[in-house]
Amino acid sequence: MLCPHCGKENPNDADICQHCSEPLPPASQRPRLLSQIQGLIPAEPVITSGRLRAADRIPIDALPETLVEPAPAVRAQPAVGEQEPAGASAPASMARRNITLWMVAAAAFLAALLGSFWNPLGVTGAPIRPSVKNAYAFIEILPPNANVLVAWDYDPAVQGELQLLAQPILHHLQRKRARTVFMSLRPFGPNVAADAQALTARLAPGVAIAAPSPAQMGFIPGESIALRSIALSPVNASNQPRLTIQEAGMRPAQDIDAFDLVIQITADMTSSREWVEQVASRSDAPLLVAASGAVAPLLRPYEQTGQIRVLLAGYPDALAYEQLLGQEGPATKQATSQALLTGLFLAVVLFAALRSLFRK
Repeated sequence: MLCPHCGKENPNDADICQHCSEPLPPASQRPRLLSQIQGLIPAEPVITSGRLRAADRIPIDALPETLVEPAPAVRAQPAVGEQEPAGASAPASMARRNITLWMVAAAAFLAALLGSFWNPLGVTGAPIRPSVKNAYAFIEILPPNANVLVAWDYDPAVQGELQLLAQPILHHLQRKRARTVFMSLRPFGPNVAADAQALTARLAPGVAIAAPSPAQMGFIPGESIALRSIALSPVNASNQPRLTIQEAGMRPAQDIDAFDLVIQITADMTSSREWVEQVASRSDAPLLVAASGAVAPLLRPYEQTGQIRVLLAGYPDALAYEQLLGQEGPATKQATSQALLTGLFLAVVLFAALRSLFRK
């Protein structure tokens, strides 16, 4: 045995270590050597590498039959009228499920596509808010050849939402044959304005041709400084040739009061605040703001105090404005697509509910 103090070997019957003279533990408490407990540990399999000699190889005929891999069994088809065993039709059931999902997806796509061209449900949309009626009234009472300044203060990232709201407003201005002047505090503002104008021309070609082409002030950098310059003299603040602005009847000596109406289409609360502070406070022209759904709640206090005369927000107001115009536009088509998709999914849920009543 080994001494627990010095680690030297001692006879098994020794009571005191022969090397350090320390007492050894009793025989009942002494640990067994590995040679003594060898028989208590099950033998592990020996793994050899390399090829076995011919004498060490096990003949194939000596292997039990259970080790021979059986050939794959071919499942017999159930006879006519015989019920298929449970679990046997898992691949077929999965295939039918995939086909059903693809059919539902195809039906949803066709419903959305149908709604963009056809309005079979006569969608009327949400109730028209007073703000939408006020915005419609401000444009409707404009005199012929009125000057309207339209600021396109949003980027292509939110174009899908704000173009729904900008299109009916622009269409109404063209119907009134107002002389519009486009400007933007964003570098991409002139591009989104051109897209909205092209969309309006496709929806109402006759009105677009009769209305005068808008004058372009382009992108004006500087935020509050640019707006202060516009409030003092829109012609001098423009980075376009003066002839382009003067075509709309503007003169360099005129300030922001030369416009009968100012409209800002925005997705930024900061720019709207600058318009209120730098332009609306210096002008008698009403300021109409068409904002995205995320920005509109932040601008409500300005509407409540009258600094913003009318505040329009998001898709519901766009749909309501199109109803007042009597002209189906992108918002109406989107509402039709949503209604068709809602009806489709309700039909799927109803079919599944009825089908579950007749199955275990």
